[in-house]
Amino acid sequence: MSRGRRSLALFLDIDGTLIDLAPKPHLVEVPGFLPPLLRELAERLDGALALVSGRALAEVDRLFPGLDTAAGSHGGEWRLDGTMRAGVAAIPELDALAAGAETLPGILVERKPMGVAMHYRDNPQLAGQVRALARRTIERADQSLRLIDGKSVVEVVPAGIDKGTAITRFMNAPAFMGRVPVYVGDDVTDECGFRAVNRLDGVSIRVGGTQGSAANRELSSPRAVRRWLKILHRQATGGNHAQS
Repeated sequence: MSRGRRSLALFLDIDGTLIDLAPKPHLVEVPGFLPPLLRELAERLDGALALVSGRALAEVDRLFPGLDTAAGSHGGEWRLDGTMRAGVAAIPELDALAAGAETLPGILVERKPMGVAMHYRDNPQLAGQVRALARRTIERADQSLRLIDGKSVVEVVPAGIDKGTAITRFMNAPAFMGRVPVYVGDDVTDECGFRAVNRLDGVSIRVGGTQGSAANRELSSPRAVRRWLKILHRQATGGNHAQS
């Protein structure tokens, strides 16, 4: 990227992008240097840095404390300049979906403020059954819902919530406005984000390769992402960090 680093607006997915995937969401490991590096980089970008994750915003804050701007639940909840916001009210049908999914063996159910994630990594043979349960919930719900198919996970969230909408919302805020958006993600759930930054003449980076993706750049792994962030940080501050 040849444009000045201070002109960037940086958006980052978490799982599979900043950090390696784990068998279960609570087992992920965050390298110790990474949260302070992101806080310093956000300061150097005058606040134009946001994490954009499918995790609940409380989980985002637990893993990466001290960032004023972030989006959780695929953009269903977000915080801008330290002010918390939520996009929609809770949906009762999602409670029934979570209860039904919890009866399936080997399915890890993750209840989020704006949705339900059903992880089938431990029992991939039930992927079709999980999707069928999700589709029945969508058909019966009074409010419009949509299915998100990720890496060994199926999620149901309110329609109109996605990472691209979250990025577009942030780009209309003063700290981000007029900058070149850069989004880094790794999954099909990040494609909305890639398309959003592409529409804004930005840079979309997929971790693990761009085949079949809207992304226009690629990085090989979360470790490569962390190295790239260190380069951005050094160029902005002249500081040094250990390799990881």
